[in-house]
Amino acid sequence: MGSHGAPLRRMIRRSRPLTRKTVEDPARTDLCKESTMNHDTDVERLLETCLHGERAEVRACVAELLSGQAPDMLLTSVVLPAIERIERLDREDRVSASALAVLNGAMRLAANHIVDRLQARPIRNDHTAGTLSVSLYCGGSAREAMQGEIMAAILEHDGHHVHFGGSGVPADEILSEVGRGKPDLLLLFASSASDGPAAREVIDTIRSIGSRPEMQIVLAGGIFSRAPGLAEEIGADLWTDDPEALRLAIVEEADLRSTPAQRTVGRGRRISRAA
Repeated sequence: MGSHGAPLRRMIRRSRPLTRKTVEDPARTDLCKESTMNHDTDVERLLETCLHGERAEVRACVAELLSGQAPDMLLTSVVLPAIERIERLDREDRVSASALAVLNGAMRLAANHIVDRLQARPIRNDHTAGTLSVSLYCGGSAREAMQGEIMAAILEHDGHHVHFGGSGVPADEILSEVGRGKPDLLLLFASSASDGPAAREVIDTIRSIGSRPEMQIVLAGGIFSRAPGLAEEIGADLWTDDPEALRLAIVEEADLRSTPAQRTVGRGRRISRAA
């Protein structure tokens, strides 16, 4: 993948700062801002359509969105943010149970349609750091499972070998599968606060016994933006709540590893700093 510019890189939290410097391009920055506004509009439109619950309307909306955007960009910039918005509405108790059920079902329909289009496209082969073996696990809710499946499809499209271990898998089983599969990268995707302890247990066990020191551990999902310092504290190598930034980071920052000083499990929280 090519560079997406400095604004995108600021979405990545790293275990240590980069040594290289990036140069701000005002024109690129303006384009990024305009693109963000367009994506926000698309997110609102998709959510409103899904709330109606009419399957034909959802398919028509997705078809129109696909006419102007590549499937992978539509997933990272519109669908995943829309799912995060539903998660926030649910968490803040701002949506009824019936409306939530309609939103979840319609969003699943939209996501499946776009993923099908993505999988029909040729796999990208423009990586600068080679193909990675990725093992991906996510939290136990239906929405987190949807997010995990979407992210797995995107990374597979990017040319990586992806093992999607599923949602709500116990920590000991994740550790066992990682030991057998020996992936280059372990990606834990979490949106709910209840997922934090399991992620902590997996990472703490891997770090404390010195298992797979060459494997990079990456955390993604909304929980890590809502709890500053959590990902750093439990020893993640990279973490971000931005899916497009994640695609860039696992390739360009594949050599980054956390340090013992960073890992502060049980000793209080340190606040992460965006590079």
